Amino acid sequence: MSASLTSGTYGRQPAFTGALRQLVSALFTRPVAVQSSRADRNSLRVREANEVRELARSVEMQSPGFASDLYAAALRHEGLDD
Repeated sequence: MSASLTSGTYGRQPAFTGALRQLVSALFTRPVAVQSSRADRNSLRVREANEVRELARSVEMQSPGFASDLYAAALRHEGLDD
């Protein structure tokens, strides 16, 4: 009896890899807005946290652990000034 083992490379990446690359790109290429008031900063944080939550929802089925980490990061980001 003999057995063979084949190895190959797979051209398809997990779906969340592209989403992660998109998030990192958005975080580092978006111009930083200078905010003058605390309300403006809080509003910006809420929008950013919602963007991260949207990303988490998009990868939840493929990578529930990663999505959970994103949800936690969004929650922490919103509460930075608390």
